Formats: sequence, C-alpha cells, structure tokens
Amino acid sequence: MMKHYRTAAPARLRRTWRALLCALAIVGLSMPMVAFGRSLDGTFVGKATGRDVSFSRNGKPLSDWAGTLKFRLDSGEDLLVFCIQIDVRVSSGDRYRSDGAVIALPNGCKIRYLLDAYPASTARDVDEAAARQMAIWVFSDGVDPATIADAKVRDRTIALVDEAAGKPCPKRRTDAPDLTIAPLVASAAVGQVVTYTVRASPADAGQPVAITLSGPAVLADASDASTSQQQTIALSQQSAATVQVLITGAGPASITAALPYRLEAGTVYSQIDDRNPTQRLVLAESRDLVARASAQLAGAAASPPPAERTPAPAPTPPPAEQTATPAPTPPPGATTPAQTPPPDATAPPATRQPSHDATPTPAEQITATAVISEEVGAAPAASAQAGSAAAAVSPLTLPNTGGPAGPPIGLGLAGVALLLAGGWLRRRQLRRAPADRI
Repeated sequence: MMKHYRTAAPARLRRTWRALLCALAIVGLSMPMVAFGRSLDGTFVGKATGRDVSFSRNGKPLSDWAGTLKFRLDSGEDLLVFCIQIDVRVSSGDRYRSDGAVIALPNGCKIRYLLDAYPASTARDVDEAAARQMAIWVFSDGVDPATIADAKVRDRTIALVDEAAGKPCPKRRTDAPDLTIAPLVASAAVGQVVTYTVRASPADAGQPVAITLSGPAVLADASDASTSQQQTIALSQQSAATVQVLITGAGPASITAALPYRLEAGTVYSQIDDRNPTQRLVLAESRDLVARASAQLAGAAASPPPAERTPAPAPTPPPAEQTATPAPTPPPGATTPAQTPPPDATAPPATRQPSHDATPTPAEQITATAVISEEVGAAPAASAQAGSAAAAVSPLTLPNTGGPAGPPIGLGLAGVALLLAGGWLRRRQLRRAPADRI
C-alpha cells in the first residue's frame, strides 16, 4: 500500500500537466494566427482627395466622384486606392481581399505604369486626383476622355493616357510573403529546447527576419546557451531558417516572426462576399509593410522523481552482556574472601530443542527461539521456559522518534520488533529443516 501511494502522486501530477498542455494546445489552435490569415485583406473606408466629374460613357451622361479612396488593411495600415470598376457601387465598410496584380486585367500594363509614375500620395489637389482616376477609367472601363466636361481635368486626363501608351510593363510585387512558422503549437519541459522553422516565399530568400519571444522562454544559440528574447536572422537561399527556443519556466509563451517587404502599387482588391458585389479597387501607391507569423508554446514544470521507499529499520538487538569487572588483586599476605556465586536467574535456562529437528540451534538464537515457540503455540512447558527466559533478558531500548511516549506505545513497538525478528528466525529455521519435513 505504501509503495502504491508513493508512486501514484507523480503519476497524477504528470496526468494533470498533460491535461493542461492539451488545453493550451486547444486554446492556441483557436486563437487567430497572423501567419495563416490573409494579411492583405481590408476594408473600404471612404473618399480621400477628388471631386465630382461630368462625362459620357456609351452615349450616357454620367456624373461621378473621381479621385483617391481610403482603404485600411486588417493589419492596421491605411492605404490609398483607385476604382477600376465604374459600374459597381462601393460603400464604407465593404470588405475586400487581395486578388493578384492589375497587369492580369485588360490594359493592366498601362494602368500599372500610371500607378508607378503617379502614385496617389503625390496628387496635391482635387483636379490632379480626379484626372488620374479618369485616366485609369479610360483603360479599365473604356471612358472616352474627350467627353469630360471640365477642361482642366479633361486636358490632364488626355495627357496621362497618351504618356502611358506604349510604355513597358514592369513586374512588381503585389502580394504578401507566404510567411509561416512551425510547429504552430508546441510544449516542452523547463530546460528543454524547441526548434522552430521559419519559411517564406521564394522572393524573400536572403531577407532578414526579426524573431520575438514573450513569456518564460529565451532564444538559444547552437550550444543551447541562453540569449535574449529578440534576434534577427537571415533566410537561406531556400527562404528558410531555424530558431532554437529554450524553455525557462512553466506557463504559456509565444514566438513571432516579422518579415519586412515592399508591396508595390497595382495590387487588385476584389469583394470577399460574392453575394454583395462591390467595386473592384487597385492599390494606388507602393507601401513598406511587415508580414508576421506567430506560434504558441507551453512550458511545463518537470515532474518530480518518484520518492524512494525507505526500508524498515532493523530490529534493535538485545544489549550485549555486561562483562564483569575483575576484582582487584589482594596484596601479599591478605586473606581472600570467599566468592559469592551469582544468582541462578543470571544464567540463561536451557532451551528444549524441537523433537523433530536433530540439528542443534546456534547459541545466539537460544533466547529468540523460545519467544518464537510461544508465538506459534508451543507446548505449555516450552511457554513456561520462554517466559522465564524473557524475564531474564534486559528490556529493549527503542529510539525516541516522537517525543515522550507512554508505556503502551513503547511496549507495542517492542512487540512489533520482536515479532519481526522472530519471523525472520522462524523462516531461517524452516529453510534449514530436512527436505522430508512436513
């Protein structure tokens, strides 16, 4: 029973830690991960710089607001965009997803050139912003610039369209890095090291990645030596890198990889919900952004080792017989008094050997044998001899392990010790008995 009790506690502790780690893993998987979300998704905010412009399209007179528009990424950055779908309305709060490069659309190279040469942030007045939007509509929606009613806007729009004609079509980055970190959820004991792998798009080979830790963990070098919670590493030619994380304490932690990149103008944004048509947009200027990937980590305290079972103390042997001090030698001529013999009680009585065992019992076991006979129900004569032998032996002295104790406790402990010693001696006698003994 004692052995089971000592080993069950660490087992229960290990099961508790496993349950906690499973709970952390479930929480980690349910948390939004920047690494696997579409970091270029966003929301239309509203108008920026521009004005209303009157013109004709397909023989139908129109009057629309033309200029730059405000757009906000889910990661928090504010961008400027242009419209490239004049027949569809857009409202504040409409949701968008990134949808490739504008060069994939009809006349996309010309639109791309205008975005490169005339980014939206350089439109200082409403007429210039309106003319740039009208020039894009010429290529995306077939607007005739000659039908623009305002002369200033009309002349500027025609100049922009003529400039874009026949220009090269440069390819630019219009998507976010495919940044990942693995494992997504991990757990380890304090003092252990977890290896993470960071990967990105092929275009990001050799680029620096900033690693940041939070919680009871630090970055470790190749020798597992503790460093700090921030480090910048370079991606290999295969756009990958490994990171060593040392667990320093119990509890949740996280690791984040941040990769700076430049998103060029020309990224197309389309509606997320096909049931709610919204006007297609295009990024109107290049922006420096940061892609991020995160993973969750749980540190678990090491389970204590099972407690070692303490062996039962050996029974205390009877105190050794005291050696009589020799009498002093009388001086010459002195009369030596007669020696008084010791009382008969001091000599151990003879012990009757069992009739069925012809092997003599060693001398040091004489007294113990008498006690054993009494416990197993020997004959009355043997019991009487055992009683006289027990009276002749000095009482055992027990260690004081619990402070002052009453006589019943001391007698009980002495009896337990004698029973243990007697059982051991009894088993030894049985092993020494002849093979044909019943």
